[in-house]
Amino acid sequence: MRLNLSLGRKKVAAAGFNRSAEKSRVAESLVRSASRLLERRNDRDVIHSVCESLTVATPHVRLAWTWFGPVDTPRIVPQVVVGPAADYARKLSIDRSFFTEIGSAFRTLAGKKVEPFNVSRMSLYGPWREAAAIHGIRCSLVLPLASTVNNDRGLLALYADQPDYFEQVGIGLFEALADMFSSVLSAATERVQLREAACSDALTGLLNRHAVDVVAQPILRTDGFDPQATVLVIDVDHFKRANDDYGHAGGDALLCSVADRLRRGLRKGDNVLRWGGEEFLVCLPRTDLASATLVAYKMLDAVGQHPHALPDGRSTQLTVSIGVAELGIAEPFIAAVERADTALYEAKRQGRNRVCKAPAMAASGNEPEPDARSVPERQSVTEITRSRASLP
Repeated sequence: MRLNLSLGRKKVAAAGFNRSAEKSRVAESLVRSASRLLERRNDRDVIHSVCESLTVATPHVRLAWTWFGPVDTPRIVPQVVVGPAADYARKLSIDRSFFTEIGSAFRTLAGKKVEPFNVSRMSLYGPWREAAAIHGIRCSLVLPLASTVNNDRGLLALYADQPDYFEQVGIGLFEALADMFSSVLSAATERVQLREAACSDALTGLLNRHAVDVVAQPILRTDGFDPQATVLVIDVDHFKRANDDYGHAGGDALLCSVADRLRRGLRKGDNVLRWGGEEFLVCLPRTDLASATLVAYKMLDAVGQHPHALPDGRSTQLTVSIGVAELGIAEPFIAAVERADTALYEAKRQGRNRVCKAPAMAASGNEPEPDARSVPERQSVTEITRSRASLP
């Protein structure tokens, strides 16, 4: 069933409207806009620039807007908006409902072909009446966008001030524009996937060193008003021995098991990276040194208290050593990691399976501090140390 909400489908050639000249203007705009595809810019910037070129080239195209995302979206809100009637689209929000699903936007998103249609002050749909009355819009065309990389879909909506404008100029020209935008969005999605792949560790699925700029930015402190943040450097104790005993497949399985336990112990907004080999880095925003030390002990227990499964059905125990450092004001991220790394090696020197805290940046000449719970003289810690000392 085709819903026709417009009045007067009879084609009208408005006085003074030159079809041939209009086709030439639109075609020239598309050709010139193709050069934007070669520029290294954000995909939305490219689409905005191309739409802007079109609305400048011809005053008859009053508005162009696009949306792109998952096909089952509950709402369509224009993402890129260009043209003299841009105010109309900026207020537009199309919620999915029985009525809107038979409208042009959601029908196009569902993969159904929607013919261009005229609008007027007498149209049944309120926003179209507004578009006609306030912005002089007389015709609309909605075209599908599709990613070739994933299942995302989108639409390009165009509005003109002449009845039957798109049929008179030639819908093929505007379909070519939609194809161009689909290519831009597909390429952008592919770049994002490549960046994510480059920043992901293939074995554990954690972030890797290439993601350091992404995780560092939110926790850097420029002044005393920025919240405290902490980094943990974690190393699997005697991992070379485990790798020799159980082979590379066993070693890989153990690294995945440790990674999973570290990941499950974090809050939303925390990050854990595979820093290299059997070493992991944890970034804790809005966390002071004392709170981060508690997190470190939870991770110590998460790794050490339960055996880790091996591919051959056996299991084994593992422990980790952890260095903790709170970021100083104006301290480079890598400098804080290096202080945590120094604390880690102090934990190794003291016997492994423990936590050591790095001194504050202002007192960086001091030795790393073993956490009180790692000091053997304390009775409450002696029992813990004794139980952990039996682990391989």
